[in-house]
Amino acid sequence: VDINTALVQDRRVGMQGTEPFMKIPDGFRQGTEPFMKIPDGFRQGTEPFMKIPDGFRQGTEPSVSGIQTPIVACKGEIIGENCFEFNPTPLTFQEAQASCRDLAPNAELASVTSSDLHSRLVSLVTKGGGNNPVLTWLGGTVKNQQASWVDGSEWSYSDWMPGHPNIHSDQAVCIEMFQIEESWWTAVDCELKRASICSYPITA
Repeated sequence: VDINTALVQDRRVGMQGTEPFMKIPDGFRQGTEPFMKIPDGFRQGTEPFMKIPDGFRQGTEPSVSGIQTPIVACKGEIIGENCFEFNPTPLTFQEAQASCRDLAPNAELASVTSSDLHSRLVSLVTKGGGNNPVLTWLGGTVKNQQASWVDGSEWSYSDWMPGHPNIHSDQAVCIEMFQIEESWWTAVDCELKRASICSYPITA
């Protein structure tokens, strides 16, 4: 009798898989259970396609419209083969340059190489004259009276405020647009905070 009792107790201790079903705790689920919705934070890229929110697009996704030319959606104005975007946030010249790079890898503060481009950028900043102009960084610097564009464009046009740039220093200063409600350019300390215009090519 004692031996039989011992065998029955052994069977109770060693479960064999014939016992009634028990719910599996979530942490021990192994993938053979019925489908459960995957929380967004745990999605791994093998699930059905989800639309990518605009702020997270990186330029490597398929173009929604099927057109391959624009790598980055231009939120400003396309002039020639470049996108120009106005950033109203006051930043130093260096900060404004870094902000441009966030838009596109090859973006720079804008160079202004013709009077037509200049007038269109004035219109972009003022929303066609609907807003008052604000002091705005262009992508130019002046050192020892020599002006140049940071993107390497040829210096073929300028619209200096009378008397400017009157800089006799080997310390570079930076070019801003708009003085006394005019679209004139002046050269000032690069650490001042200004709005800015970025430019980048829209074709590969």
